[in-house]
Amino acid sequence: MLTWKTFREILNKENLEINYSHVKSLLRNEVLYLAGLVNDELRNTEEWGELSRRRELQLNALMEFVDVAEKLGVEYVVVKTFKLFPYIPDDIDILVLNSSRINDVVSELTKRNFKVRSKGTSEFTLSKVAHKTFADLDIHFKIAAGEYIYYPTELVWQNRRRMLIDGNKVNVASWEDECVLTIAHAIMKEFEILASDILQVMLCKKKGFIKSKHLKETGHVKTYGVFSGIFEKIIRNNELLPYRISLWEISLVYAYNIAHRIYFEKLKPLREIIAFPRARGIKKLVFA
Repeated sequence: MLTWKTFREILNKENLEINYSHVKSLLRNEVLYLAGLVNDELRNTEEWGELSRRRELQLNALMEFVDVAEKLGVEYVVVKTFKLFPYIPDDIDILVLNSSRINDVVSELTKRNFKVRSKGTSEFTLSKVAHKTFADLDIHFKIAAGEYIYYPTELVWQNRRRMLIDGNKVNVASWEDECVLTIAHAIMKEFEILASDILQVMLCKKKGFIKSKHLKETGHVKTYGVFSGIFEKIIRNNELLPYRISLWEISLVYAYNIAHRIYFEKLKPLREIIAFPRARGIKKLVFA
């Protein structure tokens, strides 16, 4: 298992003997790629090599999606994929606003050797396999845990920015949205905090991307408060990472967010929360 202290020692190249448990823990916390950039021993592992190949395939897959989406006039934003440090996600998350064209997008991508791995009412997953690795595109129609929308879709679209990738301009979430999304996703969907989440939020704070006005606008004042308290506990007590968030803390965040949404959307969030057990992360909470 990994602690923040151990992670910092690895990044600072302190006298630490690397073993396979470190590799597994860094991978689980989504910081192995970063650590390998500063540590030759980690960079020579099979796991780091696979991540490097995956990133190349991911970017190629993303460019294929962008090419198809722009030809079809599909509005999209890449979310939870790029961070303020070298990072390779498990998959590429793409928010699509005009979902009526999604079948056309999927049809075109399957012609380019993508396979439909899963299909639901609120998301599709397409996968491409090559070079002994894979690239998954998770195409979402809303940012939600199960049916509960924990982040406003329209705001992400309004605040989007254009990012240059391999000479191509791609719609990605603003840093302000990415920073709050990191916090909200960890607490409200995954129910755990990774080393990558901590590092991202630290850099967000340093660069001034976390703003009180934006937290209020998105309904995540309490989310940030809870995350900050857990963050301090992790550092102070040298807690193991990933850190499992308590049911009480998750409940506080949901209660605040539901109240915020009810003010603007009436009963819609209550109808969504009834279907909350469908959320992928609920098993982590129930069977912990």
